[in-house]
Amino acid sequence: MHFLSQLRNYWTNKTFNYSLLILTTLLGVVIPTWYYQLDSLIIPLILGVMAAALAESDDSFTGRIKSVTLTLICFAVASFSIELLFNQPILFAIGLFLSAFGFIMLGSIGPRYASIAFGSLLIAIYTMLGAHESTNLWFQPLLLLTGAVWYYTMSMIWHMFWPMQPVQQGLSNVFVALANYLDAKSELFYPVVDLNPQPYRIREANLNAATVSALNQCKSTLLSRSKRGHIDGASDRFLNIYFMAQDIHERVSSSHYRYQELAEHFGRSDVLFRFKHLLEVQSKACREIANAIRLGNNYQYDDSIMALDELQSAIVFLQEQNNPKWRLLLLQLNYLFNNLATVDKQLSNINNPDANRPEEGVLDDTNAHTPKVMWRRIKANLHTDSMLFRHAVRMSLALTLGYGIIQLFDIERGYWILLTTLFVCQPNYSATKQKLVARIAGTFAGLLVGAPLLALISSTEVQLLVIVLSGVAFFAFRIANYGYATGFITLLVLFCFNQLGEGFAVVLPRLGDTLVGCALAVAAVTFVFPDWQSKRLHKVMAEAIQANKDYLAQIIGQYRIGKHDSLAYRIARRSAHNQDASLSSAISAMLVEPGKYHSAVDESFRLLTLNHALLSYISAMGAHRQVIDNDSTHQLVLQSHRIIHRHLEMLYNQLNDRCVECDTSEIDDPAIEARLAEWRDEDDSSARFVLQQLYLIYRMLPELHSLASKCVARITTSSSKK
Repeated sequence: MHFLSQLRNYWTNKTFNYSLLILTTLLGVVIPTWYYQLDSLIIPLILGVMAAALAESDDSFTGRIKSVTLTLICFAVASFSIELLFNQPILFAIGLFLSAFGFIMLGSIGPRYASIAFGSLLIAIYTMLGAHESTNLWFQPLLLLTGAVWYYTMSMIWHMFWPMQPVQQGLSNVFVALANYLDAKSELFYPVVDLNPQPYRIREANLNAATVSALNQCKSTLLSRSKRGHIDGASDRFLNIYFMAQDIHERVSSSHYRYQELAEHFGRSDVLFRFKHLLEVQSKACREIANAIRLGNNYQYDDSIMALDELQSAIVFLQEQNNPKWRLLLLQLNYLFNNLATVDKQLSNINNPDANRPEEGVLDDTNAHTPKVMWRRIKANLHTDSMLFRHAVRMSLALTLGYGIIQLFDIERGYWILLTTLFVCQPNYSATKQKLVARIAGTFAGLLVGAPLLALISSTEVQLLVIVLSGVAFFAFRIANYGYATGFITLLVLFCFNQLGEGFAVVLPRLGDTLVGCALAVAAVTFVFPDWQSKRLHKVMAEAIQANKDYLAQIIGQYRIGKHDSLAYRIARRSAHNQDASLSSAISAMLVEPGKYHSAVDESFRLLTLNHALLSYISAMGAHRQVIDNDSTHQLVLQSHRIIHRHLEMLYNQLNDRCVECDTSEIDDPAIEARLAEWRDEDDSSARFVLQQLYLIYRMLPELHSLASKCVARITTSSSKK
């Protein structure tokens, strides 16, 4: 029984399951070619399998049929074009540049088309590797396509038997990310004297970015099984759980007060430790839910009842002390408690997701479905401000230059230069540098291990086993550790060529070509339309402020009509979190770039901290949406929001247009600030909470304006020097 449970656990593991698919597919290539002694067919068939696997994207069964058909057409065009033009260097170079540019621009339609484009470029380079030995126009392209068709056949069979597994895995990843985020949140409730929240906020922002990424990937998986955002059938239950995860994320990302003040007043009480314990219990629950979803089991959540009761008792005990200094702070603890109690309720309803389905149970479908929309997206990126256009030009020039080097120096196996450039050259410097280091280290390791193994292993059967296992390991590590993946693919290449009697002959060419390809990739991102983060950081900051402004506007409207998780509201919420994640990524990417391209580092981190705090305060308002019946209070909320809205609009313009000076005297209203800071017993709990959150936001605005001015000044100065 335990063995079967363990086997099921492995089966539902994404990496293990995918590795098993690759293993089955590669054995389907290697065993027949070994049995019939067709050694010359091994390389193109395996390369066809690899190109197909790298070009594949998740989709429904009918969606896969469409994607596979388009992919095979693109593969055929790319491969036959190489064979046709291979002996005409000038036409070949022109065709290489134009096709590389065209395929990359195809990615502007959507991620699925970006994967197909990458696979098509890959199959073109794979065709180049064997073109000099090709006996006729048809032989090698047909073998590559046969390998691709074989992989897609196996993948379709796999998908037919387990169609919902990608959805389960995506949703499971969301709850793992939420668990990590809850753990980070719990650290803020450790009552430290003179707590400096900035390091915690930065870590939170990074984990929030990971959670947003998991939510976006899960949404993409659900969308691939929908009709224009509408989901019915088997995915419906998982969609409802996804909506619950979104609501939990909003509540987890919210902040109700300044944590340092809570630590200062309740540092000698156990109440903050009890909050910390409850968050840890909920984090553990999220991990267990992730496991249950992945395995397809029901989940029973009952661990938190005691933690909730004990926390409530601790708050009641503090209220009974009648300490006037704690009056406002105890209300914050109650808000926090209510928020976490609602999270608890959501977690306990995982087996009954229909209980909290939003009014508009539809996803925002941004995919292009018609040729007209597809062309519009491509056309919208045909300018030098587009990052995709710049990457397309960069990659096309790098590949064409690599081909020129091969022709100039008559490098026999030089097409590995192009292969390396394709894998290493990324849309920005930091991602390219990461790939570069992993590629070189992996190639060195693969050659150091592979050369002795070639000498030691003489059995053909064992060598074929190494080829299969290396291919499986490449795909197993491709996402998690590209360095390991490169090492294993280097082993595969060595042993594949050894089947043709050329194993040791490719060791030095593989190393030399890797170094040249890496150099071309780095030169391309450094000198061809370089996208230094410092030059665009002000725009990323502006977009983050703008998204928070739109999110707040959606929330304020619901304090009159009541809570309504409409599609417009969910789009605004997701956009705010996406932009916060983009800001975190942009700053991290800037730090990887050469030192001379860094600018306003301290100010950027502080602005990231404040932007995330702003998002947290807004999220708390979103989590506690209730109707405010009192007209005078509602009028105050509207007036306050109007002022904050104008401030955020000015901040957006200040950052986007690089305005150093900013005059806010016409916007500020001291009377509003005083009224927000007032404490009135007649205000009901909901009204007090809204006014408090608006006051917390209002207090941040002067520092945000100051930071924006400093960032713009430093970025402008830095750009002028360069």
